[in-house]
Amino acid sequence: MNPSNQNAAGNRILTLEEGRALLSLYEVMVQTARAHDWARLTEIEHQAAAIRDAVLASPSVSQPQPDNVEELKALLIQIQRLDHEIRSQVEPAREEARQQLAAEVKGRTVRTAYGGATEG
Repeated sequence: MNPSNQNAAGNRILTLEEGRALLSLYEVMVQTARAHDWARLTEIEHQAAAIRDAVLASPSVSQPQPDNVEELKALLIQIQRLDHEIRSQVEPAREEARQQLAAEVKGRTVRTAYGGATEG
């Protein structure tokens, strides 16, 4: 059985309005990631997650209009492209933060082991 707005796997299909809202958020997230404003990026990601969660939690709705299918497909492709760009901005910063944290932990461990003054 395949409810009207679910795919063969049983997942609810995004509506055109939801797709447009997500695309708008992803466009802002790209600009925010380029600016390295990680706090704002996190806030916007939470907004996008709320839309995705609402889609998954909502009951199925009518099948998208045939005219909307191509636009919805294009929206999803754009969202995927933007997501890739966001990740390309975030991953180097994430790795740098990991290295800085590891160095801080190592320094703190050395200071503690040798009786040096601790900071923080």
